[in-house]
Amino acid sequence: MIEFLVIQNTRIEGIGTLGELLKADGFNTKTILAKNEKIPQTKYDAIIILGAPESANDDLPYLKQEILLIQDSVKKEIPVLGICLGSQLIAKAFGARVYKGPKKEIGFYDDVEFDNVSQSNLFRGIKSPSLVFHWHGDTFDLPKNAIRLAHSREYQNQAIKIGSAVGIQFHLEIDAPTIKLWLEKSSEELSDVPYINPDVIEKQIPQKIDTIRNNLEIFYKNFKSEFNL
Repeated sequence: MIEFLVIQNTRIEGIGTLGELLKADGFNTKTILAKNEKIPQTKYDAIIILGAPESANDDLPYLKQEILLIQDSVKKEIPVLGICLGSQLIAKAFGARVYKGPKKEIGFYDDVEFDNVSQSNLFRGIKSPSLVFHWHGDTFDLPKNAIRLAHSREYQNQAIKIGSAVGIQFHLEIDAPTIKLWLEKSSEELSDVPYINPDVIEKQIPQKIDTIRNNLEIFYKNFKSEFNL
């Protein structure tokens, strides 16, 4: 039985719709909250590392442990999917610089374009440029030996692959309740970002969330195929 290790770096950033797809396929999942639980050794068939407000550059023991887990997993050719902070940890694990992006990207964006589709099928079948949901302010350089899988107007590296690790800045796993929760919990933060309107984002959910889910389903199918899961 295939088992995924899911690492949550904050309570409000869970696996979302991706969890439904894993369950439908009969995959087992073991979820840990990294701030409170020990990061397990590499004994799982695949690993998912989720996002959080923290930076990959923060001097936090559990983030350092996650970086070691990423490095060890890639050595053993175990698939790793890093989302948002998870993608930044992948970049940092392989020597790339992580730093503040040109501007925060929060909400629905339709400018993510896919690259190097001849080298990876991960985003094959998804319209390019594509609609995605963002919630990040950091970015990263492309690690040595990595391939870029996506970029946007503001961020040159929106998705990367290095060995068995795939990092994605945007949130394909997002669902409507989670977006509303993030908006509620981040109202003070967003009030300081004049070009982001939480009310507009919430009103867009019914029109856009199905596209996000459809894109996730395509990516998920491709991910399984890419890594023979």
